[in-house]
Amino acid sequence: MLYINHRKVIFVLVLFFSLVSIQACSHDSNDTENRDEVKNDVSEEVVDEQENVPEDKNERDDVDLSEEPTNNPEDLLEIAPNEPTNLDEIINYPTGPLAGNGLHTGKEPLLSAEQMADYVKEVLPPIKEDVSEEYLDKWWRAYRYLFAEDYQDPRQLITKMKFDNFGHPGLEDEQFTFKEQLNVLVILDVSGSMANEINGKSMMDIAKDSIREFTSSLPNEANVGLRVYGHEGARTGKTPEQSCEVSELVYEIQPINASEFNSVIDPFIPTGWTPIGLSLEQAKEDFANLPGDTNTNLVYIVSDGAETCGGDPAGAAKELAESDIQSIVNVIGFNVDIEGQSHLREIAEAGGGIYTNAGDEEQLNEVFEQAKRMVEMWKEWKTGAKKDVMEQKRDQTIDLLEFSSNWIQKSADESHNLNGVSTILRQDNYITSEASRYFRRKNSDLYSLFNDIERTSFEELMDELEENYREIQIQIDEFYQDNVGD
Repeated sequence: MLYINHRKVIFVLVLFFSLVSIQACSHDSNDTENRDEVKNDVSEEVVDEQENVPEDKNERDDVDLSEEPTNNPEDLLEIAPNEPTNLDEIINYPTGPLAGNGLHTGKEPLLSAEQMADYVKEVLPPIKEDVSEEYLDKWWRAYRYLFAEDYQDPRQLITKMKFDNFGHPGLEDEQFTFKEQLNVLVILDVSGSMANEINGKSMMDIAKDSIREFTSSLPNEANVGLRVYGHEGARTGKTPEQSCEVSELVYEIQPINASEFNSVIDPFIPTGWTPIGLSLEQAKEDFANLPGDTNTNLVYIVSDGAETCGGDPAGAAKELAESDIQSIVNVIGFNVDIEGQSHLREIAEAGGGIYTNAGDEEQLNEVFEQAKRMVEMWKEWKTGAKKDVMEQKRDQTIDLLEFSSNWIQKSADESHNLNGVSTILRQDNYITSEASRYFRRKNSDLYSLFNDIERTSFEELMDELEENYREIQIQIDEFYQDNVGD
């Protein structure tokens, strides 16, 4: 099988876009050709593999999945979400416990097809002869959920484009403009479920380590604060109601002192509930002396689940973003369960920020690396090291091609695993031949839908990029004409 080297693809694209003329103002057909080359390569693999059981060379003997099998196999048939039919439903669909095991986008060590088949047998009942199509459809919904990958929301790239254009004169929504001072508030979930372990390490310890690494790497000019919730509960003698009433700013927004910050974050032990709404309401007070006209205010919420205290976190995030603080609320969903991901996305969208899902320590560190790059952009802006417009356009185009490639490859990985495991289940007589054929048809339809949505999203993003680029050029020309003259 052909393995697409993602780094090599991006390296070639960087070389290609280095040759683009600064006068370019229209679509370059090579953008779409590059995208289609990746898609065609991956599509050919999916077709070739339709009838083959996958041969996974990197097997995991010590399986530690993010979600434990349900006690009753019939349960998943009842609670599995409906199959997505459009972009919003794809983005809000929960990531399945068997995601991340694809040959293109998975992280080693990968589960083998046999190991994934064993997991399916634990959580879904066998299929007998002569079952109804309604039952097959219910079984398919549950089966597909197990393999559902985490697909990037293309609309988040629009938000990123706004950040990328910081520093250009006369441009941008006021909220998305770098100011003289940058302030970062981390809101950490210390609720009881953060005691759960991933690969032998508690989620709380993973989050602490990632936050420590992130904050210690920030420039001295940036201010950092830490707010926590869920740290009061049964362990500290508090009732659920009392736990829901507590959110505390434990490290005021200020220049980071690593030793002091570590001494503050280290003692927290997961115990209570999840008042995200209250935390965002009180975050407004944290930024009270940091108005948005002179401060860029960023919030990063790290949570493993949705609000559990009856609050309105999306409403609070919207109010925070639209206030004179102009804060941008980003949410990191850490190993979030089936019900939490869509709620956390709503918070980020309402707060004008980005939702990112992280399933383990490595992914959480990657998310904070992205956050660190945002801060580095601010420092470059402050020191005058601003990219010219064409360089930004090139970088943004590469981002779009990365999005396209990643979406296509994840879709191929998911389709490949669904077919490969169903073949094993049929060979083991766990499902019938009729069921296997039915699942392959459903899988083929889903794969086509995902790729149609990817193509439409890519074309819309390219149109947005070109329109932004033209507008920037016009406004920069007008700015210099007004301020420099003939």
